[in-house]
Amino acid sequence: MPEKTAAEDRPARRRTPNGTISFVALFGVVLPVAALLFESFTGMCRQIFFDPLPSPFHAALYATIPLANVRLLMALARGAALRPCWVLFHAFSTGVALFYSLVFLPISPIAAIAVFVFGIGLFGLSPMFAMACAILARSALKARDGQAPGKLWKGIVLAFLVLLAVDAPSTLTRFGMQMAASGSAETRLHGIQLLRKVGDEDLMLRLCYQQRGQATDLLGTLIAGETAADPQQARAIFYQVTGTAFNSHPAPVHRSMREWERAFDDGLGGDSVGQRVNDIALVGSRMDGSIDANAALGYMEWTMEFHNKSSSQQEGRTEIILPPGAVVSRATLWIDGEEREAAFGSRAQVREAYAKVVQKNRDPLLVTTAGTDRILVQMFPIPPLGDMKIRLGITVPMAPPGQGAMHLQLPAFSERNFGLAPDLRHAVWFESSAPLKGSPGLNGQAGPGGLYAVRGEVAEPLPAQPMHTVWVPGARPSALAWSPDEKGNDGMVVVQEASEAAAVAPQRIAVVIDGSLSMRQRKRQLAEALAAFPQNMEMALVFAGDEKPSLFHHDSANSLPTRQYISQLDFAGGRDNSEALGAAWDWAGMSSRGAIVWIHGAQPLASQPAGALALQQRFERRASRLALYDLALERGPNVIAQQLRGVITMPGFGSLDQDLRQLFAQWQPGATQTVLVRERRSGAGLPQSGRTSQHLVRLWAANKIAAISATPAGTPAAVALATHYQLVTPVSGAVVLETREQYKDAGLEPVPPGSVPTIPEPETWAMILVATLMLAWQLRSRKR
Repeated sequence: MPEKTAAEDRPARRRTPNGTISFVALFGVVLPVAALLFESFTGMCRQIFFDPLPSPFHAALYATIPLANVRLLMALARGAALRPCWVLFHAFSTGVALFYSLVFLPISPIAAIAVFVFGIGLFGLSPMFAMACAILARSALKARDGQAPGKLWKGIVLAFLVLLAVDAPSTLTRFGMQMAASGSAETRLHGIQLLRKVGDEDLMLRLCYQQRGQATDLLGTLIAGETAADPQQARAIFYQVTGTAFNSHPAPVHRSMREWERAFDDGLGGDSVGQRVNDIALVGSRMDGSIDANAALGYMEWTMEFHNKSSSQQEGRTEIILPPGAVVSRATLWIDGEEREAAFGSRAQVREAYAKVVQKNRDPLLVTTAGTDRILVQMFPIPPLGDMKIRLGITVPMAPPGQGAMHLQLPAFSERNFGLAPDLRHAVWFESSAPLKGSPGLNGQAGPGGLYAVRGEVAEPLPAQPMHTVWVPGARPSALAWSPDEKGNDGMVVVQEASEAAAVAPQRIAVVIDGSLSMRQRKRQLAEALAAFPQNMEMALVFAGDEKPSLFHHDSANSLPTRQYISQLDFAGGRDNSEALGAAWDWAGMSSRGAIVWIHGAQPLASQPAGALALQQRFERRASRLALYDLALERGPNVIAQQLRGVITMPGFGSLDQDLRQLFAQWQPGATQTVLVRERRSGAGLPQSGRTSQHLVRLWAANKIAAISATPAGTPAAVALATHYQLVTPVSGAVVLETREQYKDAGLEPVPPGSVPTIPEPETWAMILVATLMLAWQLRSRKR
């Protein structure tokens, strides 16, 4: 009798039923692949519930489910055995399916119903079907081979460990956010410190935007609370952790098949810049200006063009830093290719008019102040796949002579909800009767008729870079300049007299140092600058950190302890400076001539109501006894300064060391300063040589408005004056509406086109010069 071979001695394998193979193919391969593709392209599950695929790695892990089932189907169909590595891989994919099944378990009943509506529930049910396929397939393998294919629990444990490790940053971030939103100050501080160490910045940025659903990770689903649903709170935490405003970063990109959800803007029609909208960009910019060095003033017009690449209407919003003491005197919006000038009125009046027109999706432009030397510009709607063009006219007082020149800083963005085109450059062109120079990229040149110009193209400066500047080398203001008040109708003029006076130095100075991360790289400059502090006055340093601020007293005879103190300071995240400013005021305010020098970065964090009110009270009740010098080393929102009156904005022309040394030099014994006094009076006997433009009248009006609006009783008169002289001030604003009926409904009157300020063309300057020479020649001939 012939011997049996080993193959004949092995029991015959049972054939897997076709029904089992079809079930695994449909629900273990086709359904997971369809769900994965559907969610990747539409993001519908993320919109309705939560994001199951927050990263490409999560998508790759989920893809192991259909991949492992395909290999299992091949083994079942061919009757072949699975290698140990494939057995472990299938067990791993089963663990992934189990993980997602647990995540989707709370919404599985909804998913079962929603699967029939646009396929929403596919992703929610596919992990559970995949689990059923895994159990069925393993049973088929066991029935066929007579034994189970490996130990399932090993693969499941490995899958859970991998997924938990992948989600660990997200889980820790949500846990830290929950702590940072606590009602306990100590818990909030621990939460902020945890996020600074291990926080996921991308996730924190996503939480700053309106979103639906809950956490993706298992632990995150349990701890996610009010923070995940409160973007305002998340924005404050984001600043405290990173030291930057959330809208200084591009908005996070997310998938959605519905355009309105992708483009939703929760700041539409509000009174702040709010969130970024990635679909809007500034695509064109030009700055034209003229400078009268004798009158120490200038006028410029900034024309901007925006493009909306989305298929829905959008609102553009930006906060702009103006040159110190500047005032907006013109606002123009192009509607259907035609220039429309703004109407000026009270803040409440123009904002109400803007809000009404925004609700009707018409074309308004709104300009209001946003603190000292800052304006908020809002425009809506930027049409779908279309453009919007605006122009701002700015009347500027030249900075007093310093460093051998008179300077004019160009405006720059401090906050914006739109992007900048990659090739965007500001086309700058300023003219004057005196030679001009400018920042790198701006070249001085001689023009026709004895005029001079500075022109070129410059990029928008980064937040930590100095603002671009135009200056008149060696210039000093004339002793007398005047202009007729063409809006007065009484023959009066505005006269400006310039004189040199002894500088009045403060007796006690508190230097408030922002403890935010952006200040860390300026430690050495700060220490070197404070070494040049005048020895004839007291100085104390107040550091704005996470703890309660305390004073460090500077020894003018020995700067070494001050240097050591500064070197030990810990700069991290973003710090609220309001409490440190209050402590500085309490110390410096004890002197009859106190001052605070506030050195800081962006301050987007609104103080607690109690602290904000106490700080406002200090500066309002003793505004004349204490000066606040605001030296921002990084442009950005400044919520604290918006709440305070009488802030003195310091232009930054160079490094921190250079700017502080220039300020301290004004307080040295024997130092003098140029004083400009403007008054409205009779024009009898004034020389024609001192006559200048109407911008002198506007600067006088701006100063007058600031003085009479210091008390609530003077507000109505201040509003009337601002409206009469067409200025944007703390009590007034400018708005462009589309139709005459809209102006009438709002009780506003648009500015007549002929009354708005303009930039003198080169030919106009030449004509003025020729006319003056001809007049002088005629007068001389008559005398002869």
